Amino acid sequence: MIVDAKNAVVGRVASKVAKAAIKGEKVVVLNAEHAIMVGNKESILEKFEARTTARVLGNPHYGPKYSRIPSKMLRRTIRGMLPNKPRTTERLLKLVTVYNTVPDLMPKEDIVTFEDVKCNERHNRMTLGEIAKILGGRW
Repeated sequence: MIVDAKNAVVGRVASKVAKAAIKGEKVVVLNAEHAIMVGNKESILEKFEARTTARVLGNPHYGPKYSRIPSKMLRRTIRGMLPNKPRTTERLLKLVTVYNTVPDLMPKEDIVTFEDVKCNERHNRMTLGEIAKILGGRW
């Protein structure tokens, strides 16, 4: 299954992809940098800045590592919605591939868009690409 995440809410897309992976389907997610986080801009940035700039009391190399690349941000959200057994999560996460844009050789006719996960115009929102650029991500 090939899913387009453009103008879709991150959590809703992640839950659909996680359910498909649990069923055993291989899932490819496209346009991760155009996926949308809904909410106030300041609160979204505060949450992500707290994660990426966290200081650890001991060695900082051991600390929690959060990526600043949109595809990896979406992949981590999908990972959080999978079952919490380590080997099961690893096995299911291998079925999921996330791309920032559409690869050149991707077939256009097989792409699925979920209409129920699209974002309305009236909500405050930011794309994962905007968040990543503000945090200093390069991809």
